[in-house]
Amino acid sequence: MKQSHTDHKVNTHNDHVHKMEQFEKLYKKLKYLFIGTFIIMASISIILLAASVIYFDHITKEASHMTDHELKTQLLDFPGSEALDFKNDSVLAAYNNTTNTLIVGPAHVNENVIKALTSSEDSLYFKHNGILPKALLRAVGQDIFNTEISSGGSTITQQLVKNQILSNQKTYNRKANELVLAMRTEQLLSKQEILYTYLNIVPFGRDSHGANITGIASASFSLFGKSSNNLTVAESAYIVGLLQSPYLYTPYQENGQLKSNDELQIGLDRQHYVLKRMLVEDKISKATFNKAEQENLKQKLQSSE
Repeated sequence: MKQSHTDHKVNTHNDHVHKMEQFEKLYKKLKYLFIGTFIIMASISIILLAASVIYFDHITKEASHMTDHELKTQLLDFPGSEALDFKNDSVLAAYNNTTNTLIVGPAHVNENVIKALTSSEDSLYFKHNGILPKALLRAVGQDIFNTEISSGGSTITQQLVKNQILSNQKTYNRKANELVLAMRTEQLLSKQEILYTYLNIVPFGRDSHGANITGIASASFSLFGKSSNNLTVAESAYIVGLLQSPYLYTPYQENGQLKSNDELQIGLDRQHYVLKRMLVEDKISKATFNKAEQENLKQKLQSSE
């Protein structure tokens, strides 16, 4: 009986030892499997990263090889700019001092325009270095899944680069060059210089004669018969709202006639969005927002009749 009890204890011990040995073998296998998998994944990641960097460098070679002088010259090249004295004046001073009434600088543009622009087009404009990673990833995702409605992804700086140097072609090659040039642009020009250059070169749809409008000065005179320095909050929001899709939101038909009330409402809805963004970004008060909402812009629009 005593011997039997002893044998039982020995057997129990042996079973325990055997199970421990099995556990250790399994643990070692899992450990080596985990380490091996980690090494393989890390190696693949490094290879993919290196390949991406090499590929990105390859497709942005043209942008990278462009000199600072060439880049700045192309950014500041637009109709009428040949008369500007960029050598003796800063960019903003050149815009302010020109006798060309269609070229404007800070002295000629109401601050409401800047507030409307940065609120609706690029709310982090004064904080980023030319690009927004989150917006870029969102745009890439929309492209991959082929969504019909795009929420954008381009900063004001990127839009300036696209308008002045690149094309509207939707390719990764163009987008990659746009990113490189946007970051370089932020090193060459100040935030204010980028803003006012942008406002001088972007399209704003059509005027009351059916002609295309370029630049904030032309847009102000063509739509409301006044200088961009005298625009109200409501007018500023309306004009800035045109930028997203100038020929959809323009109040004029191809012959210069005012669109129907239903078609005009599309542009006014866009203006409402811009005003809402200005309110959310704390650029205007609730009282100013309400007043702007009540302003009758249809009566203010210029007419060829």
